[in-house]
Amino acid sequence: MHTPLAWHNLTSSRGKFAMASCGVAFAVILMFMQIGFRNALLDSNVEMLKLFNADLVLVSRARFNLANETRFPREILDRVAALPGVADTCAVAIERAVAKVRVEGHTSRSIRVMCVRPSPKFFQDQSLVRLLNEAHREGYALVDRRSKSLYGFALDDEAELARQHIELNDQSLKVRDTFSLGTDFAHDGTLMMTERIFPKYFPWRAPGASPLDVVDIGLINTHGTRDIANLRDEILKLAPGQIDLYAMHEIIDRDLKFWSRNTPIGVIFGIGTIMGLIVGAIICYQIQFTDISDHMPELATLKAMGYSAGYFWSLVLCQSIYLACLGFIPGLIVSWAVYMTLAELSGLVMRMTVGRIVLVLGLTLMMCVASGILAIRKLWRADPASLF
Repeated sequence: MHTPLAWHNLTSSRGKFAMASCGVAFAVILMFMQIGFRNALLDSNVEMLKLFNADLVLVSRARFNLANETRFPREILDRVAALPGVADTCAVAIERAVAKVRVEGHTSRSIRVMCVRPSPKFFQDQSLVRLLNEAHREGYALVDRRSKSLYGFALDDEAELARQHIELNDQSLKVRDTFSLGTDFAHDGTLMMTERIFPKYFPWRAPGASPLDVVDIGLINTHGTRDIANLRDEILKLAPGQIDLYAMHEIIDRDLKFWSRNTPIGVIFGIGTIMGLIVGAIICYQIQFTDISDHMPELATLKAMGYSAGYFWSLVLCQSIYLACLGFIPGLIVSWAVYMTLAELSGLVMRMTVGRIVLVLGLTLMMCVASGILAIRKLWRADPASLF
């Protein structure tokens, strides 16, 4: 019967085995944290778009990312709505730089304010549509329940929230009910309202015209019966050089690439991930080097008996894979718990996706196998005769 020597070597001492697993788990947690922070900072910037359901997204050509406040005339979106193949359009207005909210007892702070028509066709979450319809009828706003606590919103008590005295741009604002969005680079919190009350708080938004005559983001749904490429060409011809048109996934990818390539986020957290990988490789190398040293007489005996190099390679590689898997599982569990805690405390979007789990598992296997390959060199240098 085949003896699982690799497993017996690792588990011969429970204390050393536990320390080895903890060492690998530590490296796994380091990598998950770096990847998690990087993707949280990137994903949070496009989370707003994920509220919506649209085939195409229209923005000003000068709007190089969603945080930029460059707009286009609403007239363009109205002309788009009249094109054959367009089922419906929806204008989204966003204010941040001039939006100041103050909850009684707290200081005035900048906040993102979104204005959108509560159309069921344009929202992923229909419960949010119901809340917005009620807010439209009653003339109040919704607040993101993941807004930072420094604003002073009573986010855990909707009855208290409704009683709070809140001002937006020095005018009284009723706030009831909450929705979930999250914070990002530029925004510590978000209010959402409809076109009924938005112009009251931002009358200067379009000088000489209605505050709703300029649009930040235009959402477009199509009938699906026309060629999208031709429809896109027709839309762009309505205002040459003024607008850009994207599918929803395209504008999300565009913003992710902007923040990754034009800010130090990608570099900083990429280096952090590599450092976690290096730390883990050093830990694994020390574990396996020590194991080979402790069992050198036994291994040398097997070598003298004629066991092939392939046997020793398989032995060390099996130990490496065992180490990777046994360290990865507790590291994943701890990282998941930390993700959930940080998401709750910071408001950032920290998701443990299948892709990210597979990535870290792959890096962990690579780390352990590479350290095993380095550690086995001690066995090749050993002379069996000199050990007896």
